[in-house]
Amino acid sequence: MIQGITNEQYHSSPELGRSTAWQAINSCPRRVKYDKDHPGSQSSALVLGNAFHLATMEPKLFEDEVEMKPRQIDGKSPLTKHYKEKFSELQEEDPSRTWLSRSDWEMVSDMADSANSHPWLKSTLEEGNYIIEGTGFFDCEGVRCKVRPDMFDPETGIIIDLKSTQDASERGFRSSVKKFGYGFQVAWYQEGLRRMGHKVSDFVFLAVEKKPPYLCACYRINQAEIDYQKEEMKRACRLWSQCLEAETFPGYSTEIITL
Repeated sequence: MIQGITNEQYHSSPELGRSTAWQAINSCPRRVKYDKDHPGSQSSALVLGNAFHLATMEPKLFEDEVEMKPRQIDGKSPLTKHYKEKFSELQEEDPSRTWLSRSDWEMVSDMADSANSHPWLKSTLEEGNYIIEGTGFFDCEGVRCKVRPDMFDPETGIIIDLKSTQDASERGFRSSVKKFGYGFQVAWYQEGLRRMGHKVSDFVFLAVEKKPPYLCACYRINQAEIDYQKEEMKRACRLWSQCLEAETFPGYSTEIITL
């Protein structure tokens, strides 16, 4: 596992990542290729998710890189031209800094406190020696792939993934697993790390709600689903390999499909 690679460097590298692979078989390669070639600005949900990860796993970096937007600048409110110009200058002085509204900053901090207070996470982190957001590369079905677990302990083989969510209940998170392909994620991370030569023993999601009292819960994916998604992972890699070799990225089916 390689440390020191930033999120921006990881996402811009050419290797096939889990999200791209998942989208390729659940949308179409042409859509995925276009989105990769025309990246937009980060969504507010992604910005908050990244801030939550920092606050939970790397609080010192959170203090250094995330700051609360000032309520006023020179006595002027955010609605004024003066505030907007001065705030724009602050952003230009340090483009790497993330600015959050007071309410978002407090929400992210409270979510991190809740996550770090979870008894399973506390005991696990105390006993393990975790790599935080290490990056790894591996080959699958002729494609160079990449993986970046939130937390990974090479000694115990435990992977921990943080998820911010509206509903961390069993029913709510089960819905998220299906909607966002979390089973595919588990298969991708486990298979990728094994192909890199690491021992993998467990994968646990820690889901934290984005509303008071910021309840959290831990979940695993059942083995039958993981086994199924491993085959889907290989199918995605084969598809992407074919697209790269042919330099052709097909869109949706041209046939009429009965739903």
